Amino acid sequence: MKEINELNQRMDSNDEIVDSLVKKNTEMEKQLLKITENPIPDYSGAINTILTEVREIKQSIKRNDELTLLRKIYEKLSKVPTTATKQLRILLFPETNQGQYYKIVFGRLIPWGLCFVVITYLYSLGGKAIDAYGQHKQSEQSAHYQRAWIYLKQIAKKRTLSVMDTAYLKTADR
Repeated sequence: MKEINELNQRMDSNDEIVDSLVKKNTEMEKQLLKITENPIPDYSGAINTILTEVREIKQSIKRNDELTLLRKIYEKLSKVPTTATKQLRILLFPETNQGQYYKIVFGRLIPWGLCFVVITYLYSLGGKAIDAYGQHKQSEQSAHYQRAWIYLKQIAKKRTLSVMDTAYLKTADR
């Protein structure tokens, strides 16, 4: 009886394994259906025309001179029209790599531009502040000289007053 129970347990475990394999197989089939095939371009026509042209050139040349063969091939290839066109465009919004474009513009150029403007403004403001400070110091010194001159005039004697007047007259035109 034990053997039968063991066999039943083994069969149940085997059934579970088979069920899981079936589920995985169906999932893989669904994923396989989702995969699209990328068509490979067919260049056989272009290759065939090139080969026929090369054969015609070889047949037309009596002797097998490689230089003339290359010249003929070059002439044939130069006669083929090209579809390349030059365009000069200014793009404000890119056609490809938009994420990278916006990362560069908004992540680097705009902040650095603003920093440059702020630094320039602070530099000019600092220059004006230094000039204002110099003017303030000069006016303080001038006021100090005036107070000293007035103080000397008030307490000075006649001889000192005459010396002060001559010094004032000598420096008046400077």
